[in-house]
Formats: sequence, C-alpha cells, structure tokens
Amino acid sequence: MSENIDFFREIINLINKKDFILAKDKLIKFNQKKDYYYYNILGFVLQELGEFDEAEKSYIHSCELNKDFLESQFNLACLFFKTGSYLKAEKIFLELIDKNNDDYLSLYNLGLVNFENKKYNLALDFFKKASNIQVNFYHAYHQMGLTYEKLENVNDAIKNYNIAISFNSEKLNVSWNNLGAIYLRAKRFEEAFKCFKEAANLNGDKSIVFNNVASAYFELGESILGKTYLQKAAEYNKSNLRIVNRLLGVLPYNNYDFKDYKFWAEVFRSNIKNLNFCSNKIDFSKSKIRLAFFGADFVNHPCGYFLLDLLPKFKLDNFDLYIYSNSSQEDDLSKKLKDNLVKWETVSELNTTQILDLIKLDNIDILIDMSGRMDSGNLEIFANKAAPIQISWGGFLTSTGIKEMDYIVGDPHVTPLDTKEYFAEKIINLPNIWCHLSSSNIPRIDTTETPAIKNGYITYGSFNNLNKINLEVISVWSNILNNNPKSKLIIKDFKLDNDLAKDILIEKFNKNNVDVKKLILEGASSREDTLKEYNLIDIALDPFPWNGGTTSFELSWMCVPLLTLSGDRFVARCGESINKNLNMNDWIAYNTKDYISKALKYSSNFNLLNDVRSNLRVTSRKSVLFDSTMFSKDFSDCLNKIVDFYKKENN
Repeated sequence: MSENIDFFREIINLINKKDFILAKDKLIKFNQKKDYYYYNILGFVLQELGEFDEAEKSYIHSCELNKDFLESQFNLACLFFKTGSYLKAEKIFLELIDKNNDDYLSLYNLGLVNFENKKYNLALDFFKKASNIQVNFYHAYHQMGLTYEKLENVNDAIKNYNIAISFNSEKLNVSWNNLGAIYLRAKRFEEAFKCFKEAANLNGDKSIVFNNVASAYFELGESILGKTYLQKAAEYNKSNLRIVNRLLGVLPYNNYDFKDYKFWAEVFRSNIKNLNFCSNKIDFSKSKIRLAFFGADFVNHPCGYFLLDLLPKFKLDNFDLYIYSNSSQEDDLSKKLKDNLVKWETVSELNTTQILDLIKLDNIDILIDMSGRMDSGNLEIFANKAAPIQISWGGFLTSTGIKEMDYIVGDPHVTPLDTKEYFAEKIINLPNIWCHLSSSNIPRIDTTETPAIKNGYITYGSFNNLNKINLEVISVWSNILNNNPKSKLIIKDFKLDNDLAKDILIEKFNKNNVDVKKLILEGASSREDTLKEYNLIDIALDPFPWNGGTTSFELSWMCVPLLTLSGDRFVARCGESINKNLNMNDWIAYNTKDYISKALKYSSNFNLLNDVRSNLRVTSRKSVLFDSTMFSKDFSDCLNKIVDFYKKENN
C-alpha cells in the first residue's frame, strides 16, 4: 500500500464525495492483484454501488491475502448484515471480538444482528457493552432507545434517546424524531412538536420528521396542516411509498385540484417495483369462481360490517370465498367471517412477493381491495396484477390511481359515468347503492321522537372523523348555529378525548362567533352507546367534501335525517346516494347557501321534523342500505357481469 499511497488517497477522496462510479473505474484500471488493501477498498466501492456479490468476492480475497487485516473482515461482516445474511455476519463479528475484546463496533453490530432477529434483550447486552467501552457512542444509545421501545419500556427508551442526543456530534435528527414519536403515541403533543422541531433542524431524512408532524396534526383534527406537512414529506422524498400513499389518502379531506391527486398517484405508481409477476388466467372449468378480499379491517370495523351479512349470500352463489388479512388482529366478527370462507390467510408479516405467490397458489380469480390508501393497505400487490380481475370496493372511496386495478364499484349517484375522468379504474355501478351495512350485529336500540319536541330547541350532530370537519364546514355550520339562537351541535369523535383537540375545535368555532355553550364535544364510546346517542340528534349534518360513510348508514338505521351537500366526486356524494335510496331527495343540497337554507328550514317546524323521523322508521331499515339479500344480488350480478367481460376479452 505504501508505494501507492497517493493513488489510494485519491480513491478515498472520491469515496468521500460519493463518486463511487469514478472510484470503481480507477480501481479497475489500477488492478493491483496482490494488494489486500486494494481489494478491501474495491469491495467497499462495489458495495456502495449495490454490486453485493462482487463486493463479497473482493472482501474475501482481501482476507485471503492478509488474514491479520481485520478491516476487510469487519467490512465483509457488515456486507453480510446489509444483505440479510445474519448468521454469517454474527460469526465474523464474534471472531473479531475474540481477537479484540475492546472492539466496540463489532459489539454494536452484534447488537444490530440480534435486534433484527428480534432477540431484544440480547441486543441490549451488546449495545451496553459497546457503550461501556466507547462512552460517548451516540449510535449505541440511540439503538438502546429503539430496543427499549420494542420491549415497551417507554421510560428507558426516553432516557437512552436523551443520552444519545447529548452525544450527537454528527447532528443527526433520528433520536429527536423517535423521541417525538414516543410523545405522540402518548398524546403529549406539546413535547412531540418540540422534538420534531429539533429534528427538522438537524441532518438526516426530514421526510420521516414531516410525516410525524403530519400525524400529530391529523390526531388533533387539523387536516389542512396535516396535509401541508405530509406534502412537505412527500416532496422531500418522492420515493417513499408509504408517505406518498398517505398524502393521496388525505387529500379528499378538503377541496383539492384533481391534477394534484393524479400527479402524486403517478409518483406513487412509478416507485412501485415491477416484480414481473404473472397471475393465472381464470380457469372456467372450476365449479366456482374464487373470490378474495384483501385488507386489514376484517374485524369490528366498517369493512367487517360490510361483509358480515354479505358473505353467507355469496357463499350460496357461484363463489368460493377467501380473505387475505393484512393485520394480525382478529375478534369475534373475524370468527363469523371465517365460517363462510374456504381460507383465511394472515399476510401482515409477508412481503409483497410472498403475498403474490400465495394468491397465485390459491388460484384467485377476483381480488377485491378493501384498504385502498390506508396505511394498512398494500397497493403494490395490485400494481403487480395479483389476480386476473382486481376491484376496489368499500374501503377507499376515491381512485386508487393504479391502472392495474380493473374496476371501482360505485352506483349511479356516487360515480355517474361522466365522472370517469377521476378514476384510473373502470367504473362498475351497482343499480342502487355502492355499499350496504350488515344489520345482524347492530345492537337493537329503540328510536325516539325527534328530541326537539322535548328540548324546545334543535340539536344538530356529526359523529364523523374530526379531520372531515374542515374550516369551510365549520364556517357553514357556524352560520346555521348563529341563525338558530337556541340550537346546539354535538360533535363526537375519539380524537376529542384529547383536551388540546377540543380547544383547537372550540377556537375555530369562536372565530366564527359561535358561543362555546352551543357545542357538545364528546370522545369515544362503544358502538352501542354511540347508536343510543343518535337519539339526541334532530338533524345530522354531513361534512363536505368528504361525506360520512358508515356513520351515515348508522344514523339512518336510527332514523335520524341527514342533511348532505353533494359534490363532484365519490367521497362527496355518499350522502346523496344514501338519501336518494331513502327517498330523502329534499335533504340533498347542491351548494353551501342551499345547505344552510335547508338546515334552517327543517329546524323551524318540530312536528314536521318528527314526521320525517317517523317516516324513516318505516322505510330505512327495509331499504337496500340494510337489505343484505337485495344488495348481495346486486353485487353478485355485478361480479358475474365483470366475469363475462373477462371471458369475452380473453376468448
């Protein structure tokens, strides 16, 4: 090496500049075949270029040329760790420690190996040994914080992150970010925001920090600020599928330009790895079509409620039923769903390739996505064409933006054919309504007369996600409250269990001159208690542009009239579809002025309002909203029509 010292200095300078391609080119031309240091540095350059097999060969050759040169052994072990060969990495790191008990870097890396193998207590031992040798070892303390998090020891996690921060000479943001995430989970928002602010001013991936800031704002019902920070995160790192996916999932909370959605959908799709997967073609010699549902909410959740009464009907039709659950969570409703299935497969621990292989092995014909752009979804499997026919239904009422998703299920009201420009999928409309709510597990609660008759004033209500109650909604609702002096408004969402979320919401209404005494703000309760509380509401106010979904089905079951504002897209027309299927056409507004006018008109006559409620008591529970037999026939006919299309296209 000594005689080539100037050359290697040049290579190290290129490495520091991250110019690995030029470094490789110069190394290959130099070609010192008997120099162990040459092969070590060549291995490092190849590793940085992602040429792992060649890097491994180069490191091994360096070790063979000089068995006492520990750096190449260490680098080889790090390469094995990076490529997931944990046993090989562990063996070399242990050998290095045998040669040098004070090798804190090998001890640290043994901690990482055990962490990846989920041996958290053993990982802690190695991190502690490394930090005892190198007392200001930032990375060891940070990793201890992360390991204590995995062990659900929050206090020690916080302690070690703070120690790491005190030794953070590299000015990295990750410990501050992780500390903020702990406070966020504990709903300690002020501390969380402080940590994220510190993290944003340091080195490292700021997209993760901005993503966490967005999460904090969404938990407080601040959808505009949440979207702003999520977009900052996506712009900082457009290749982060999870962040771009989240951004697409929250855009509908407020009015947005569809061009923005289309742009980010294309960014998302362009970053999905093409796995060159080829699904089976439908084998029509089988006795039944194999129909599968993919998602993470096959529990006591709206998606579970949609399927509960539907699956037994499908089972009697021409379908064998499968569920791929992208969650390990199961409950009593899951058990009822399983009774109708050929197979339930939990896939939350599998990667996309493994899920694709499983679906192909099961020879699925139709795969229905029920998660869409929720965090628990996996649109990568649909982008790689997991099944011959792929459908979006029920879980996400906007285009997935995935052209490989063949259809989105709607109805003539939410997805009229003149809205097809908003969808990457083909629209397939059910004749009545896009969805229905299973009634077999709805607690039986008596409905009452409209409470205004007893109270002497109107009570409006919304039990929707707080993020749907944006500034325009608050302005319109405030206008209604201010023009109806005795009226009150109940807003109920689990986010309002937090005092800060309550204070923020109250302040927004205060800015619109609404007396806080008019507001009744409530947090989470059981489904049964929530249904009972619908009896306290005279008129349900639908948010916009993202209307209520399951919430609107449930209040219709409880015979509460819904005032909705129709918009131009699927999520903005759910209330219209529900009301049209209940013959409540007069309760659909088409602009905010009309919405306010109708709210005040229907509030002025308590007896007439009670007649509306009485009529709903006769009609709502017999409607297609809750008639699983009628809805399943509509859906089954729709699926068979899709299969016929497929037959014609593939003959």
